[in-house]
Amino acid sequence: MDRRYEVRFPARRSVRVRVLGGSQEFLSAILSEVSGSGLRLLTDCPLPVDATVEIEDGELTWLGEVCYCNAQPDGFTSGIHVEHRLTLTEDLLRLARQLRLEQGVAAETQTD
Repeated sequence: MDRRYEVRFPARRSVRVRVLGGSQEFLSAILSEVSGSGLRLLTDCPLPVDATVEIEDGELTWLGEVCYCNAQPDGFTSGIHVEHRLTLTEDLLRLARQLRLEQGVAAETQTD
């Protein structure tokens, strides 16, 4: 019986993953499945269970926690529970808003 609450979509994309708080090096991985709150990755080396990871795919970045990591004949399969999803566009908009706020404060102090 499948207990999954969300539909999983197959994917076959190259991504980069790194364990936060560990080595700052990114590892190559294959994103094999995507759901609303999770990812499945295929890697050459194991990812530590319960570790926080960053996964990059071009303009999209996921932050999540490794739920499991299983050895396979051709590497390791890891399930990632996604905590945050960031896009370059969202980050740029947030930065632009912050700059506008700072410039507004700076303009007010100059007129005083």
